[in-house]
Amino acid sequence: MPAHPLRHVDDAFLKDAPLVVRSSVQLRAQPSEVWEVLGSDEMWSWLPVIDRLEWQTPRPHVAGSVRRLRIGKFLTLDEEFYRWDTDRRATFRVVGQSRRVVDALIEDFLLVPSEGGTELTWTMAFAPLKGARLPLGLLAPVLRPGNTLAISGIKKLLR
Repeated sequence: MPAHPLRHVDDAFLKDAPLVVRSSVQLRAQPSEVWEVLGSDEMWSWLPVIDRLEWQTPRPHVAGSVRRLRIGKFLTLDEEFYRWDTDRRATFRVVGQSRRVVDALIEDFLLVPSEGGTELTWTMAFAPLKGARLPLGLLAPVLRPGNTLAISGIKKLLR
């Protein structure tokens, strides 16, 4: 596990975090098809900044599963899934980081059946390190389109 633990957070943090960013994408695939890609090792393969993804717990994926993600050979995160509702919703909190970057981070993926497919909403909520002077009001407008672009990459794997 990465050396630096994060603060333990739950669903309340998705509403109360200092920064909450929601991005949605409409997909021409059924929730079960989207779910299969979300749980795959290829999920973020189109995003070059994520250069390693490894499950630390055996499959099948269930609540309690942990995966390790490396970002740009700079930062490694351990993500613990505390919700794994097949074909509907997955939520994880980051429990460890290789470098001190954030105080708390949680991500939620919600699949809602819609006409012609599935609406996928990705919510990311985080708190900066204590004393960090981040312009949170300026980050959201930058992160929202970036996150929408990132999650839209799932379309490449759904073809």
